[in-house]
Amino acid sequence: MFKKLIGMAAVLLCTTAGNAYAYDVPMTIYQDVADQAWEKEYVYTLSALGIVDGYEDSRYHSELALSREAFIKLLVSTAKLNTAHTSGTVPADSANRWSTPYIAAAAERHWIDFMVDEAGQFKPEQPILREEVAAVVGKYLLEKAGTSGSQWTSGGWTQERDQRAFPDSGQIRADLAPYVFYTVNQTVMEGDYEGFRPTSGLIRSEAAAVIYRLIDLEAATNELEVNGFYAIQSSPAIGRMPLLDHVTMGWSHLEYETAGTAKLGTDTTTFKVPDGYSDVVKSADQARVPKDLMVFYSDGKKLSQFLQDAPAQKAFIGQLVTSLSDPAFGFSGVSLDFEGLMDASDAPNYLQFVRQVKAAIGNKSLTVSVPTDYYYKGYDLKGLSETADTLNLMAYDFTHEASRLPSAPLPLVRDGVERALRSGVPSSKLVLGISKQANQWITTNGITTMAGPAIDLVEKRLADPNASQTWSMPYFLKLIRYQNGGTANEIYYEDTQSIAKKIWLAKVYNLKGISLWHMGNFTASDWETIARR
Repeated sequence: MFKKLIGMAAVLLCTTAGNAYAYDVPMTIYQDVADQAWEKEYVYTLSALGIVDGYEDSRYHSELALSREAFIKLLVSTAKLNTAHTSGTVPADSANRWSTPYIAAAAERHWIDFMVDEAGQFKPEQPILREEVAAVVGKYLLEKAGTSGSQWTSGGWTQERDQRAFPDSGQIRADLAPYVFYTVNQTVMEGDYEGFRPTSGLIRSEAAAVIYRLIDLEAATNELEVNGFYAIQSSPAIGRMPLLDHVTMGWSHLEYETAGTAKLGTDTTTFKVPDGYSDVVKSADQARVPKDLMVFYSDGKKLSQFLQDAPAQKAFIGQLVTSLSDPAFGFSGVSLDFEGLMDASDAPNYLQFVRQVKAAIGNKSLTVSVPTDYYYKGYDLKGLSETADTLNLMAYDFTHEASRLPSAPLPLVRDGVERALRSGVPSSKLVLGISKQANQWITTNGITTMAGPAIDLVEKRLADPNASQTWSMPYFLKLIRYQNGGTANEIYYEDTQSIAKKIWLAKVYNLKGISLWHMGNFTASDWETIARR
C-alpha cells in the first residue's frame, strides 16, 4: 500500500519546561531521495499533504512498483470522494481488504471496469500498468469535464495521438486510448525517449508525479483573495495596494486594565494610528481596496477576564463602532486579533463577544484571526466561522527552540488547515495567514540561542557567497547556514519560494484567500509571486 506504516513515520515531539508539545504530523527526511532526484518535489509535497509516506527504514523506495489497489486509493483520495457510503459492486477478490472502500468508490463511477477480467477479478495486488493509470485518470478527468468530454471520446482524442506520435502508440489498448491521451493532453502523464511505455509498471516516484500533477491541475483553477496587514513598519509597501483585494490597518488595540471598563486604543503601543495615516488611506482608496481596522490583544489571562466583564465589553464595542464610522478612515469592517486563549472554557465567552461585535457593526465586515487548535482551545472555530465573514488562520509560530522547529513548516501548516476544515469551518470563509519571518539558531561554544533576525538582514545574508543556501525538506523553507568567527548560524527563512508553496496550498484546499503579515516585510520578489497567484 502506498501510504504505508503511517504510525512509524517520524513524528515531531517537542518538550520544554516540563510541558510536552507534540504535533502528530509526519515530517520524514527520506534517506534515498537525493537533492537532485527528479521526484523530490513531488514526493515531499505529497508527504506534506499527508497523502504518501515512506517505509520504516526512513526511505521512500521510489523504484518499487505500485499495485492497482494502492493507486486507486491515491486517486480516490485525491478526488476527495466519500468512501463511507458507496454503491459500487466490489469484485469478489477485492472484498474485505484495506482498499475495499476505495475500490468500491472507483467501481461506482465505472473507472475500473476495464480492469475487471472475465472471471470478475480485479487482482488488487497486481502491479498497475502505465496505460491503466492513464486510463483511470482520464476517466476521472473526463467525468469532471462533463459534456465536453463526449466530444473527446467520440474522436477528438485522435488529434492528440497524432501530435504526440509516441513510437509505441500502437501498443496502447484501443478501448483505453481516448482516456490515455486525455491524461496526456492534460499534462498529468508524459512519455520519454522510448515512448509512452503503456505496458510498463508504474513505480512509486512516477505515482507521486501523477498525483501531484492532478492536484496541481485542479488547484490552478482556484482563485484566491489577498488581504494585506498594513502594520508596524509597512510604509515601504504602500505602493502595493493595487495587488490586494483587502487591506487591514493594524492601528488599534484593546486596553483593559480595570474591571468594568475598557477602551479601543489608537495612540499608544505598536498598534496605533501612524503619522501620515491619511496617505495610506488615500493609497487604498485610489486602488479601490476595502479597509478594515485591526484590533490587537495578546494577554490571554486578561482577555479571559475581559470576556466575563459585560460592562467593559459594552464600553469597548461602543468605541469600536465610533471608530469604524469615522469618515477620516472609511473603514469597511473590523478584524479582531485576540490571542492567547488556551482554555476551552473561554470559547463560548469569546464566541458570544464576537456575536455582539457583529451585531453592533451592522453591515460592516467582520474578520476573526485564530490560531491553530493544537493548544489554543479557547476558540470555537465552527461557531466563529458562522458569525464572522472571514476566519484568518494564523498557521505559523510553531517555532520551538530546543528542537529547531521553524515557524511554519508546510506539513504543520497543511495539518492546521485540515483541522480547521474538519472542525466545520467552510473553505469559502477560511484565509491562510502567511507570516514573513525568519528563525535563527546561534551556536557558540556548544550553547545555542535563538533569534528573530530582521528581514533586510536576512536578505543581505543571502547575498553572502560564504553562506550556504538549501531548499529545506520536509519543511519547504529556505535554510541558510554560515560561520561568523566561532559562531555557527542556521536560519530558516520564509522566502519567495516557500511563500509560493503556501499560496499553492491555499489553492489546493480552495480557500477564500491568503493574508500577509505584515506587508512591510515582504520583498519585491515576494510581491511578484503574490501578483501571479
